[in-house]
Amino acid sequence: MTEEMPEPIKVRTPEEAIECLKVLVHKKVIAFDTETTGLSRTDDRAIILALSDGKSRWCVWDRVIPMFKDLLENPELKLIAHNANYDAWMMLNVGIDLNKYMIRDHYRLYDTMVMHALMRDCDPHDLKSLTKNYLDIDMIPFKAVFGSQMRKRALYEILLDNDNEDIVADYASLDAYATYKLFMLFRSELNRQKIEDSPCGFNTMWDYYIKTELPFTKVLWELERNGIFIDTGKLVEVAPKLEARMMKILKWFIRDTGDMTINLSSVHHLRKLFFDELGRQPKSLTEKGEPQLNQATLKYWAKRGCKRSKLLLEYRDLNKRVGTYISNLLRKVSNSSGKIHATFKQTGARTGRLSSSDPHLQNQPPYIRDVFVPAPDTKLLASDYAQLEMRILAHFSRDETLCEAITSGKDVHSMTAAKMFRVEYDDIIKARHMDDNDEDLTDEQKTLLKHRKAAKAINFGLMYGQGSGKLADTLGCDREEAKGLIRQYFKTFPKVTGYFKHAIEAARGTGYCTTLLGRRRQVDQLFSMNDTEVSQGERLVKNSPIQGTAADITKMAMIKLYEDPVITASGIKMLIQVHDEVVFQVPKELEYNEQINNRIQRIMSHPFEFDLAVPLETSSKYGDNWLECK
Repeated sequence: MTEEMPEPIKVRTPEEAIECLKVLVHKKVIAFDTETTGLSRTDDRAIILALSDGKSRWCVWDRVIPMFKDLLENPELKLIAHNANYDAWMMLNVGIDLNKYMIRDHYRLYDTMVMHALMRDCDPHDLKSLTKNYLDIDMIPFKAVFGSQMRKRALYEILLDNDNEDIVADYASLDAYATYKLFMLFRSELNRQKIEDSPCGFNTMWDYYIKTELPFTKVLWELERNGIFIDTGKLVEVAPKLEARMMKILKWFIRDTGDMTINLSSVHHLRKLFFDELGRQPKSLTEKGEPQLNQATLKYWAKRGCKRSKLLLEYRDLNKRVGTYISNLLRKVSNSSGKIHATFKQTGARTGRLSSSDPHLQNQPPYIRDVFVPAPDTKLLASDYAQLEMRILAHFSRDETLCEAITSGKDVHSMTAAKMFRVEYDDIIKARHMDDNDEDLTDEQKTLLKHRKAAKAINFGLMYGQGSGKLADTLGCDREEAKGLIRQYFKTFPKVTGYFKHAIEAARGTGYCTTLLGRRRQVDQLFSMNDTEVSQGERLVKNSPIQGTAADITKMAMIKLYEDPVITASGIKMLIQVHDEVVFQVPKELEYNEQINNRIQRIMSHPFEFDLAVPLETSSKYGDNWLECK
């Protein structure tokens, strides 16, 4: 960066705020950043507001932040931020709602973190790294500036201390200034990145950003603000029962070993129990060469009758339920709303898929989902895409046999097995039905179910670039048998093989693979001298376009749902997005409203202005909690 950096301008008095506003009120684009009392999106707030127009940089103190309300809430003003929804929360918590006057399909909050993820998905996206790499400006970490004070004082006391005024002004305003400069650079770069043959008419990655990620930032903001209620009473009620069972298991180990000091969370104790006393042979070792007691090892021994393994697995599961899920959820309930407001991470996965934290919604097990409940007089509705990845693979490969297996309306895994092993589809379905009803099966029927299990494992495994080793572990067979199954699959669906080969060749030519809409993922591993890394790169090329297109589909559907005037007027809210599922809160009187239900289904099944080679299908179910919706 060659131009000279402007000095920070301090805004502490109403008079200084008026002078700042005289400049900014004529601007069309402003970057902003906040310094806050903490990291909680619901319970913390902005105490310093940093602003920049790319020429100047201002640091606004808490007492005059309200004077900037009209400026920042103006829907005609474009705003730039880094990790934008976090700063939007911090402003909301001081009474400034950046989306207050925004109509549903108007988007003005640009996020440089999301923009960079589209440019270089494999690089860090934090502001300090980007400022150094693109602007050649060294940002000093907060702890390096205020570390000694942080051990003695609260964050807000440090930031608002008059003695720190100059340091705070420089530190805070630099964030906004750098964000503005990065936006200009990233916009130019995204415009340079061309998209070939986009079915949506996107010519550049900037087009992709404007049509998908920019509106999706606002959609996620709505999800975060809506939040979801937690039945805390049920959580509090179940915890003692789980802890009692854990104590019972611990007492069993004490009786079995005669050791009153045993600690089931101690690696040292557990190694002594299994490897020294029982003489078990380790299935795997740590990096330091120590024997591992991981889940796979314990399951292997438990299947062979080892009671210690079985009970330790149960103890670990119960401990995880109490610590990771029950206690964690209780801590995440907002003091102000009584809900949890998860953080949805738009850059959480390199494929474009969402991730979440506080809490991690993608990882909530079925047994805990019954505590996620709707508001009074409403129901939860979960709409889930059916076999989304397989449908995307069918579209990319245009394999007639795979398309037929999907569009026939039959069970796709049974149909796959029937074609792979040349057996009758109806015979597989009959065997499944008998197995579901615990009826006795013939050897032939058991073989049919084994065929279906193999077909299902390959169907899903292909989406993740799974090789013969992983398939062998999944099916409990040897690697040669797994290789034979994969060969049989590709023989049955020859165009799938052709698609994968073409995708890998294309990625070797460009250095990246793309989703259906053109989102890129760098695959540097393809150019490695290490065969293992090359194989990893090939798996990524098989997996990422499918997972990324699934993300494109879900995002575009959610944007359409958010913008739809009928759904909005009906009081329906989106609360959660996990994997291929969207969870809504619906007024009770609309539960059996066919027009509304069909409208949601139609929008999700047709997220683009074009259709895939095979139709998208969703399944939906209402419930009084999230578990009932499955």
